[in-house]
Amino acid sequence: MILLGVLWWTATTSAQAPSNEKVESLERRLAVAPESEQVALLNELADLSWRSSPDKAREWAARALQLAKELDDPAGAATAHKLTALSYLASEDASSALPHLEEAHRLFDQIGNTPEAARVLGYQGMAFSRLGRLWPAVDAVRQALQLFRALDDTKGMAAATNNLGIYYEQLGEYEQALASHIESLGLEESLGRKQGIANNLNSLGNIRSRLGDHVEARENYVRALAIFEEIGDRYGTAQCLNNIGNTYEKLDQDDEALVYFDRSLKLAREIGNRSVEANPLVNIGIIQRKRGQYDLALKHFFAVVEIQTQLGRSAQLAGAYQNIAEIFLLQGRPTEARDYLLRAHAIGEQAESPEILESAYRGLAEAARARGDYRAALDYQIQYGQTRDRVLDEKRSQAIAALQEKYEAEKRREQIALLTKDNELLRKNMEIRKLELSRTRLTAFLMIVLTVLALGIGLLLFRRYLYLLAFWKKRSFIGPYRVEEELSRGGMGAVYRATSVVEPVRTVALKVIREELAGDEVQRQRFINEGKIIDALDHPNIVKVYERGEHNLHLYIAMEYLQGRTLAEVIEESARHAEMIPVARCLVVMRQLVDALATIHGKGIVHRDIKPTNVILTDDGRQLDHVTLLDFGAAKLDTLTTLTEAGEILGTFNYLAPERIQNGQATPSSDVFSLGVLFYELLTLEKPFLAEQPAEVFRQVLHTRPREPRQVRPDIDTDLSDLVMAMLEKTPASRPDDQRLLHHVTRLVEEAATP
Repeated sequence: MILLGVLWWTATTSAQAPSNEKVESLERRLAVAPESEQVALLNELADLSWRSSPDKAREWAARALQLAKELDDPAGAATAHKLTALSYLASEDASSALPHLEEAHRLFDQIGNTPEAARVLGYQGMAFSRLGRLWPAVDAVRQALQLFRALDDTKGMAAATNNLGIYYEQLGEYEQALASHIESLGLEESLGRKQGIANNLNSLGNIRSRLGDHVEARENYVRALAIFEEIGDRYGTAQCLNNIGNTYEKLDQDDEALVYFDRSLKLAREIGNRSVEANPLVNIGIIQRKRGQYDLALKHFFAVVEIQTQLGRSAQLAGAYQNIAEIFLLQGRPTEARDYLLRAHAIGEQAESPEILESAYRGLAEAARARGDYRAALDYQIQYGQTRDRVLDEKRSQAIAALQEKYEAEKRREQIALLTKDNELLRKNMEIRKLELSRTRLTAFLMIVLTVLALGIGLLLFRRYLYLLAFWKKRSFIGPYRVEEELSRGGMGAVYRATSVVEPVRTVALKVIREELAGDEVQRQRFINEGKIIDALDHPNIVKVYERGEHNLHLYIAMEYLQGRTLAEVIEESARHAEMIPVARCLVVMRQLVDALATIHGKGIVHRDIKPTNVILTDDGRQLDHVTLLDFGAAKLDTLTTLTEAGEILGTFNYLAPERIQNGQATPSSDVFSLGVLFYELLTLEKPFLAEQPAEVFRQVLHTRPREPRQVRPDIDTDLSDLVMAMLEKTPASRPDDQRLLHHVTRLVEEAATP
């Protein structure tokens, strides 16, 4: 999907080249104007020209800046910095634009020009986004949005929320992206700006399509299409037609998809936009490849090669070469496929793009195998694996960098908020002093009133402080529960053993959201979702919830209190004494966990954090090892929104399925993989994938087949060993589903119980 541009506040500045008459008129005025007027004239010339002649605009802005400094004109200097930055942005030089934007913002803020300060923050967001620094971009636009809200500037708010939606989508924060675009859409509708309405609808369609909701995405695209056609935006119309076609293709409704791709292609050719033309050409070729119409597909892919060559877009050209090579391989023409893959490889090396190289090596290995050149196939396969590792390492590094940038952005925002509060207090103090000087009697009266109010507020705060101190320091009461002791502490909150005040005989495990997360709406919602997920479950091997509530803005969940040991502790103790856990005992544990997991999946829930520390073994009077599955804080319910931070992979890395590492996709099959890792460890007391660094564990999960359990422990039955290995298959479709798993484990339990 292609986003239809980034809206901002430059709508009032003409995108057309300025008329020579206008420029010449300003230059004549400049020649005779006094210095006090020259700064404004130079900035006006730069403002006219930064889009069409950025170099010339920088010259005028530089003269304006120098003169403004000499005349001590901060407003003129701020405008000159802003226009210099815009000329750099027009020249695709975002790194040079940033220092000028920072100085422009400082100066506008200093002289109290809030509208301009807000606009400059918006431009900062654009510059950061072009440099791939998306969290600083989000931070800058959030600050701009805050200022526009204070100014009640609807146009500014509409543009800011639209840009936030685009940046959040690029970060994969789809929930926040949807919220931002929905807000922007409402603002654009209140303004009656059809272009903005259509752009937001198209963006909403893009996000919903990424989330797999292609039907709802299509509804957004259809609404956007009607508006684009109404206002005569043929570029937007062509893009929307292509996007609608994509939704049909994703649902395997290829005939309908082709209708829209053909319309998009025809319109793109009519308006002469080759970039837009390439999109439906590729999509048509893909459908023809699916249908076995290889010659027609090649025709379209070769047309894409011509377009991308003309446009100089090397990455897209490499993709076209790889599409052609794939067709040649399907036609049994591996030598020709190799030639095009080598062209893609050359682009990847020149661009230093591991993603292009990874795809090229994979195709070259396949082409070499088809030619019978197995030595070359092996070499390419090795290079593919090494390049893939580089890609994964880079993605992890990018995720870490994104999280770091997010942390720094949050820290800057907190500092700004504190400074804003300090400035507000200073302003109020100045007002009070003025009143003291001019209205003595009124001041005396106000002081009496303020003193009384302060005493009242102080008393209330003191009482509240004592209450909070008793609660948080002594940990005495949380809602209707008296806290006895802390049991554990995790990422979302702490768990306490507590007694019900209403039913003193009831002891519960009380999970309370961490204090520093109590004000974070995303984390609060995740905590609430955990309770909702467990509420939906009723199974003897799944922890029960008695009550959910909120105490002094702190959420809590009261669950059944289980006296026992975690499976991790049992495994650790057995390993410490070098004593294998009897297979029959392992099977009893496995049978209960499989049954619990099948129930969870049957409710549309993916646990996403299956590991030994989330399994409790207790004695329920019937069997020594009664299993209870805990901690649904990372779980995903189909009817609830998934809430994650940028770059975050929920779950413990030793137990993550390959698809969780590659694209974060969590399905019932990924839970089966995690359960397979747990079973392997339960049976052998060893982890199947183990290394000091997470990156090496990830590499093993993706590429290494572990030793079979029976090779580690010979007394394990072959069927049981094979079942565990099937659960650890790299491809989700190759793993057993819940029913098959339950059937096999039940049979093995019955066989073990038979003398």
